[in-house]
Amino acid sequence: MRYLGSIMRHHIVLIAMLACVTFGWIINGHYWYGLALIVGMDWFFINLFNRITDAKEDVANAVPGAEQVALARRWLEPAAFVALAASFVVTQLAYPALWPWRLAVQVVGLAYSYRLVPTPSGRKRLKEFYLIKNTGSAALFVVTCIMYPWQATGAPTIFPTSGIIVLALFFPLYELTYEIIYDLRDLPGDRAEGIPTFPVAHGQAVSVRIIHGLLAAAVLTLLVGFGLGAVGARELLMLVAPAVQWFLLRRWLQRGITHNDCINLTHLGSALLLVFLVGTYVWLQAGLPANVFVR
Repeated sequence: MRYLGSIMRHHIVLIAMLACVTFGWIINGHYWYGLALIVGMDWFFINLFNRITDAKEDVANAVPGAEQVALARRWLEPAAFVALAASFVVTQLAYPALWPWRLAVQVVGLAYSYRLVPTPSGRKRLKEFYLIKNTGSAALFVVTCIMYPWQATGAPTIFPTSGIIVLALFFPLYELTYEIIYDLRDLPGDRAEGIPTFPVAHGQAVSVRIIHGLLAAAVLTLLVGFGLGAVGARELLMLVAPAVQWFLLRRWLQRGITHNDCINLTHLGSALLLVFLVGTYVWLQAGLPANVFVR
């Protein structure tokens, strides 16, 4: 139980759930709490299978709970597959239109962790491919946190389609910086296992420049979207997140990024999403304008 949170990567599960509620509310005006639980379940399985298959790498990176996962793999792995299959019953009962999206997410998640992708040199995992290792999770976040409430619930949208597209561009640009920061932390283990992350392929200095470029691109995406009238002033509040991340990264790089830094950064992202949800709710209850668009 001591390492349960680390094994299931509760910080990633939580931020995915809050992102689903946030973007779902922006898109169609509903707080999708039930859908968020399914999103959390999806990320629980993605993270669990990745923990199982990466046990050796995680031990090298001194990830808490890695040794326990390695010891329990014989029974944990089949139990996880049974639980994953059973979870689709829940999906069918709660959101019948969601199962194809969930199936696609879980297939990609399994291909990320297991050698399912045929290549001329044999089957490989998606994480063994350059670029895909760093972009795969960002793409899955877009599907689970934006496409789920937009396409799989059947609820009408109250937000411009152009605005949804802007958010679907902003979110992976920003989320991808998390992936690279985590990979900077995991550089020794990834290098030993030959995982082609940006830090392994290009080194820390270039990876930091990539992070800065992604943060700038995320900010620019929202600003251009606002200038074109696709998103409103309310969505510009999300610019706080890249600004805070840039500041923290500068401090952390001076002493080296730790495991706790990555956990705390993710929890900070969750806290900012929660502040956005609570703040906008109080704002609307006060009878103030829901949003302001450039016309």
